[in-house]
Amino acid sequence: TAPAAIMGTVDFMSPEQGFSSKNVDARADIYSLGATLFFLLTRKVMFPGYSAFEKLLAHRESPIPSLSNFRVDITPDLEIAFMKMVAKKVEDRYTSMAEVISTLSRLQTEIGENLVATEVLATNCFKVPSSLELIDIQSVLTNLGKEGNNETDKHVGGKTLAYISGILKKTFTSKVLAATGIIVLVLLVLMLLMKPGTNVKEEIKKQIAELAKLKLEEEAKAKQMELVKLKQEEEPKVKQKESVKNKTPSKEEVVDLGKGINLEMVLIPAGKFMMGDPGADHEVTLTKPYYMGKYEVTQEQWEGVMGNNPSSRNKGVKLPVTDVSWEDCQEFIQKLNAKTNGGFRLSTEAEWEYACRAGTTTAYSYGDNLTKSDANIDGGGIKEVGSYKPNAFGLYDMHGNVREWCEDSYGDYPSVGVTDPKGPGTGTFRVLRGGSFNFIELFARSSNRGGNSPSTRVVFFGFRLARSVDNKVEMAPPVLKPDPAAIMPATGSLLIAPFTEANAKEVQKSVAKSLQKEVEEKADLGKAIKLEMVLIPAGKFMMGSPASEKGRRDNETQHEVTLTKPFYMGKYEVTQEQWESVMGNNLSSNKGAKLPVTDVSWNDCQDFIKKLNASTKGGYRLPTEAEWEYACRAGKTTAYAVGASLTNIDANIEGGPAGSIKAVGGYNPNAFGLYDMHGNVWEWCNDDWKADYPAGSATDPKGPATGTHRVLRGGSFIDFASLARSSDRLNNSPTDRFLNGGFRLVRTP
Repeated sequence: TAPAAIMGTVDFMSPEQGFSSKNVDARADIYSLGATLFFLLTRKVMFPGYSAFEKLLAHRESPIPSLSNFRVDITPDLEIAFMKMVAKKVEDRYTSMAEVISTLSRLQTEIGENLVATEVLATNCFKVPSSLELIDIQSVLTNLGKEGNNETDKHVGGKTLAYISGILKKTFTSKVLAATGIIVLVLLVLMLLMKPGTNVKEEIKKQIAELAKLKLEEEAKAKQMELVKLKQEEEPKVKQKESVKNKTPSKEEVVDLGKGINLEMVLIPAGKFMMGDPGADHEVTLTKPYYMGKYEVTQEQWEGVMGNNPSSRNKGVKLPVTDVSWEDCQEFIQKLNAKTNGGFRLSTEAEWEYACRAGTTTAYSYGDNLTKSDANIDGGGIKEVGSYKPNAFGLYDMHGNVREWCEDSYGDYPSVGVTDPKGPGTGTFRVLRGGSFNFIELFARSSNRGGNSPSTRVVFFGFRLARSVDNKVEMAPPVLKPDPAAIMPATGSLLIAPFTEANAKEVQKSVAKSLQKEVEEKADLGKAIKLEMVLIPAGKFMMGSPASEKGRRDNETQHEVTLTKPFYMGKYEVTQEQWESVMGNNLSSNKGAKLPVTDVSWNDCQDFIKKLNASTKGGYRLPTEAEWEYACRAGKTTAYAVGASLTNIDANIEGGPAGSIKAVGGYNPNAFGLYDMHGNVWEWCNDDWKADYPAGSATDPKGPATGTHRVLRGGSFIDFASLARSSDRLNNSPTDRFLNGGFRLVRTP
């Protein structure tokens, strides 16, 4: 490992192992074994947390959790042994693993000595838990405890009672008996056994009767809680019936899509609930009932409306449709409304959470915990809709299976109560809810929120429909164009030049997290050939050059440009091995697997992209001229990403006719992590050439719709530094091929 590197699994690492390589010896293994013991007995790690650092810090500083807080059958000796194994200070632990083995073996032996008598006692006393007709146990207890002065016999009796304590606790834990009552009973019995002259039989019968009475009370409380839970589950159904009675719509509707394909909708009554996580929630009132899809939209339903199936990984008529963007959903809804009575739409985020909760206030509609038996989560494959039990409203798969698009733009919640909220009017991201088959349960909570670009397609993105009861006024909402001014100050993900490399890295990570993607992604082209892409956040910069810049051309009028959407950009120029893997040929004059592909026209690039998109998840294209310059500058306002000047130490330039092309990645990257943005080969952009920039600011510019020439950027190994400036522009016919011309890809997330 490198200096200061840490090896281990954070949930089981000793404090000294997590923060220092010094003073780490076999006692670190003793700590890890203790942490493993805790996990085996409780099914929990000692210190849960959301980050590795948080967990490591807890191992060093947080109090040691007690085993007996999680299980009532933990003996004091076992608790002490555990505490010694996981002591914070190395010197407070057992000195060797041999000592640990000796201690645990002794505990096992002590339990074994008294196993037969106590098992008989436990079996007979509690074989009929609801009955007060318990057997006379005086003979058993008298023989075990003995009233004489024999210290050995008393010691055996004490050890037996310790094991009885464990049996009692185990038995009554499953019957909802409070641990406190058990401990009190055991202590009373111990006192009786150690006092000669006490009427053991009568006192024991009295205590057993009290214990049985307490047990019956606890059973009554459990039944009462069950009735409360049942009432909570039935209340949403009652409201549904009342809504049907008062408003006259049916509780469920079935829409015929043809060819035996039906779309089932469930009525959700108006209501009030607390939206969000406890402590950061707010009251929401929904004043109108609405219909919600009983299931996520399936592949057969999508095909019935759209005539195709975009789902990339798993095909199946009853599987949820996947790989659909928010924009794709809008297109589906538009066609569905034209085919039916209309009124279908995506749910608002508030409608989704209200329908998911179905009257519950817990983390999930099933309670505070969610397992694989409740929902399709945590690593399974996608499953047919309706494979799990529904919530109280009768909706299936509200937790897990696929992430579901909502109508709202993503934004902060209000701090006060609201009525019929719809989210912000504009924004770059749309809301996703419900977790998915490859997310852990944490992301499937009723309140969990995600956001992504409305054009993003992912293998676990799907959707569920909603429709207002009065569908005459509820048509598919218009697709809103983002307003950069509205999102700029609040998102924290819009980079405004100038910015530092540290700023760039921080925002790249933040945007990647919000997109649930990586800063760098790799596409497999086969034969161990990878296509590496780097996430470029949305941002604002001055495009073009100031009048004072050396080498400036007249067509570089400086103007403000805002790019409202993040995008991925090729980490390197497209190489010859990548071109060959897709196209099956190599047009380059100078051959080399890691050299940029050259002698390719703009039209050739389009052919490559078409074939690449057909063999991958798609979405690849050439960058716009604005995207290219923004990515090249990477926060700099100088002529080059490295400063005011550029030498052949910084980039492959100024080689003249005798110069040579070089393998990609031979020079330092810019602040975004992109290589060879200056020099090596000229790079085609998507835009048609326009000599003059606009006089004012521009948002997401794409150049003119038509033209005879296409834009190239970045200079090449032949050219002088001035032609490799961030703002320098070149144009050529889209059919031209030349030995110092190549390209770089981009893709929308």
